[in-house]
Amino acid sequence: MENRRYVLDANVFLEYIFGRKLQDVAKRLISQAIVEKNEIIIPSLAIDEISEVLCGNMDDIDKGATHLRYLEKLIYEGVLKVVVPTTKVRVQAIRMARQGHRKGGFPEFTDCLYHSLALFNDATFITNDRTHMAKVKSFGNIKLLSEVTIDDE
Repeated sequence: MENRRYVLDANVFLEYIFGRKLQDVAKRLISQAIVEKNEIIIPSLAIDEISEVLCGNMDDIDKGATHLRYLEKLIYEGVLKVVVPTTKVRVQAIRMARQGHRKGGFPEFTDCLYHSLALFNDATFITNDRTHMAKVKSFGNIKLLSEVTIDDE
């Protein structure tokens, strides 16, 4: 992939955690960040979103805690760069979230926050959310996880 800086949506991590069909692509993105072939930026809310999904969908709390500890390890090792979005990023996210129609719906603010973070960091927002992609692809810097190709350089 041409750009080696990514903002990963929480749903990318959930592909890996729940062993969904795109887990190999998600694993590869993370493993390449471990060997410093790419940079992963996430907004601070990403860990909370992942925790919320684990809370509602994982019966084994200890297993959920193991996943969260692994994410913390990646953060402390500098593999994942956690960013508190600035006002500039938040205002752009608000603008993006207002791009929609009553009939077709509006993009979710939190998804726009990830996307805006990508725009301000010259990164590509990787998501598994086709609905968000359809509503805001005109802003650029976005790719569906299913369209990501990882090379072995």
